[in-house]
Amino acid sequence: MHDLLSDLNDKQREAATAPLGPVLVLAGAGSGKTRVLTYRLAYLIREKLFKPEEILALTFTNKAAGEMRDRIELLLRSQRSEVRSQTAEAGIRFPQTDIRVPTSEFRNITMGTFHSVCARILRRQIQELQRGYDQNFTIYDEDDSLKVLKQILIEKHLADKFRPQVFRYYISQAKNRLAAPADLSPYGGSPEGRDNSFFGETLQDVHAEYEKRLRKHNALDFDDLLKLVCELFSNRPKILRKYQDKFKYVLVDEYQDTNYAQYMMLKLLVSEHQNLFVVGDDAQSIYGFRGANMQNILDFKKDFPLSQVIMLEQNYRSTQNILDAASKIIGLNPFQYEKKLWTENAGGSKINLYEAQDEVDEAEWVVSRIVGSQRSEVGGQTAEVREVVYTPILDNFLKYQGKFHPLPQSLPPMWGREGGGVIPQNLSDFVVLYRTHAQSRPFEEVLLSAGIPYQIIGGIKFYERKEIKDVLAYLRLTLNPRDLVSLSRVINTPARGIGPATFKDVVKALLKYDFDYARLFANAENGVKDFFGLYVRGMRLPKAKNLMELMELLIARSGYKDSLLDGSEEGETRWENIKELFNVAGKYKNMSWDKGLSAFLEEAALMTNLDSLEEEKNRLILMTLHSAKGLEFPEVFLVGLEEGLLPHSRSMDSPEELAEEIRLAYVGMTRAMQNLHLSHARLRQTYGELKRAVPSRIIKAIPKKLIAKIPNSNVQ
Repeated sequence: MHDLLSDLNDKQREAATAPLGPVLVLAGAGSGKTRVLTYRLAYLIREKLFKPEEILALTFTNKAAGEMRDRIELLLRSQRSEVRSQTAEAGIRFPQTDIRVPTSEFRNITMGTFHSVCARILRRQIQELQRGYDQNFTIYDEDDSLKVLKQILIEKHLADKFRPQVFRYYISQAKNRLAAPADLSPYGGSPEGRDNSFFGETLQDVHAEYEKRLRKHNALDFDDLLKLVCELFSNRPKILRKYQDKFKYVLVDEYQDTNYAQYMMLKLLVSEHQNLFVVGDDAQSIYGFRGANMQNILDFKKDFPLSQVIMLEQNYRSTQNILDAASKIIGLNPFQYEKKLWTENAGGSKINLYEAQDEVDEAEWVVSRIVGSQRSEVGGQTAEVREVVYTPILDNFLKYQGKFHPLPQSLPPMWGREGGGVIPQNLSDFVVLYRTHAQSRPFEEVLLSAGIPYQIIGGIKFYERKEIKDVLAYLRLTLNPRDLVSLSRVINTPARGIGPATFKDVVKALLKYDFDYARLFANAENGVKDFFGLYVRGMRLPKAKNLMELMELLIARSGYKDSLLDGSEEGETRWENIKELFNVAGKYKNMSWDKGLSAFLEEAALMTNLDSLEEEKNRLILMTLHSAKGLEFPEVFLVGLEEGLLPHSRSMDSPEELAEEIRLAYVGMTRAMQNLHLSHARLRQTYGELKRAVPSRIIKAIPKKLIAKIPNSNVQ
């Protein structure tokens, strides 16, 4: 086993070979937690003689589970080959008994996500609950659940008052807390602006009916998988004992992301043998909005008094300058284990800080920096392909700026030409990180204008998001009443009780009346009458000076705004995206509404024509900070570092939420391997108006000696 552990540093080796019992490994960013988990599994089997089928390894993604399984098989296969080679060279016949477990049998380790493992347990045991389920149950995804809830709301005549997403959110929160429908407290009160008593009673009623429907359908939602396993373990001692005997050792990755249900499941499962090995980092706990409870990792020592705590503080990813800056950021957070990351890497470059004039200038600077930083080996020396130019942007990349910075006649091999332009060959080395999905919009516009391929991770492209397409459909229909595609999208958005059959009748009538909406309005009933009343009174003859006013009227009169602002996290996120659409519309505020609308719709249509880019392998990565955890990139751009964005305005009144925003920034910074770039804007569009932005406290916390300020001639 000595050879097996030779690649580990002292602390990693201490974690991999820790005694049995509860162990918490606090693994700082880039410290090799996956490696430790892999070697711990190998150690348990090779040295502690656990059978593979006696081990349960839990992750949060199927990808992580698959990678861990592949790593352990590769590790043990390579060690087996090395031992055979060494014994052969020494003239010693290799004893078959020394290899206790064939490599193929490591597939017998139960490894997967919490939800997948719970589904397997329930396939065998769900009938023990006596709820009417059988082992052939269906697992409903979120869309399936929403359909059930929508039908319930329609039947209870509540569809015009509530969106199903609201109930889905609160029901999910309740289940993650192992609450019954009759319990109101786990729902966390009611959405802002609603009567607590009425909403609470309605929520209980809808939740109870929802559970009845699921049982009738022999279906579980994702939250049920965790909740019902906890119920099995709590109420069926024999079943609990069965799985305690089966899983004699339990390992958990990303322990800081566990919610209450996951915590209780683990605590019950290991209550007999206490063999629990968890790896995580409280500094990277960023999923509180999903129900993750960082207190689970902070209280590990209290929950398991005999536990051993091992810290991994050596970072293998980033430079020391990046780590020093990140340490100052996380130091703002009072809720944490004290750790100090260090690396053997050189100090590295200073952190670039750019103050943009506005969000467009910020996007242009990022793109120009990426383009201008490309290097290639020329004549045996590393040479700059071009100087970094902030504005005007580089020729062949952002021609719409109207100024040119000519390319050299001969380009190094690492550059390729596409469509008369030049595209760097290593775009995937760069990532742009932001707090909210809406922030991607100016970057997408710059990249599209420049002809630079990109990929959005953790969200769909701005103009392809549902709420954006909904608003655009309303606008298109205002301009073109014959647009039946847009009509089909918005006629029942928000819900007006117009089903497919009714819509067919509407289309027939429109064709009969030659798209005379006023005539159809006069002869329609109920929801159809409401919609065409909206169209006749407000959409065709809007009292709007410009495009922004038109959008305000449509979103308000249609009920779309109220349907989004329902108190849910999802609704607030979607509304933020629509506010960003207002910012785009602000470019046309000096035009009449009809001319501005025509130009705006043309722009939006062109922005959505991205099919050819999807096949590109060499793409710039755009993603939210929440999507970035677990990844690493040579170059990281962390943008929008302003109060109200990062940290987000919703966190300002809650110390816990503010602390999570700080951890988000820490996660973003520690994705960087070589270079870290930060930016903020002096002015930022908010609901169509340029407003002064305040630099984030995150910038202020970084020591000045670690920062290189980038000059900007655009700042006024």
